[in-house]
Amino acid sequence: MSPQTFTKAQHIRSPADFERVYGLKCKVADGVLLVFAAHHENPVTRIGLSVSKKHGGAIVRNRLKRLLREAFRLVQDQIPPHLDLILIPLNKEKASLAAYQQSLLKGSDRLQRRLNQAALHDLSLPDLTLTDPATMQRPDAKPGETTP
Repeated sequence: MSPQTFTKAQHIRSPADFERVYGLKCKVADGVLLVFAAHHENPVTRIGLSVSKKHGGAIVRNRLKRLLREAFRLVQDQIPPHLDLILIPLNKEKASLAAYQQSLLKGSDRLQRRLNQAALHDLSLPDLTLTDPATMQRPDAKPGETTP
């Protein structure tokens, strides 16, 4: 068995990536974790961590982040690929490695299903309103723009 590592390529660090994932508003919560998700092209699943000051001081927040990174490292081969995940702990009393692992697995599977359903729905929508028969343009087309 190959060692499970957590590389820099698996971190979400840029504010633009955080905004993209938050902006999609695809999230799931279970009392332990709030997980936001978005698809991306890279086959590596990446995570970003957001631990607020309501959990305590820096020592407590860093401990929660270490637990979240370790939970991800241990279950990363069971999480669907092509995902960007943002993990937000909800209850520090329920903070344990096992709880985070279970929550991460369940949450990522549910989010993958939601994202796939949304992608299928978005792909079928343009086919329904491809062109307006009167003008032979898409309803959302700018004036003067022609449909290919």
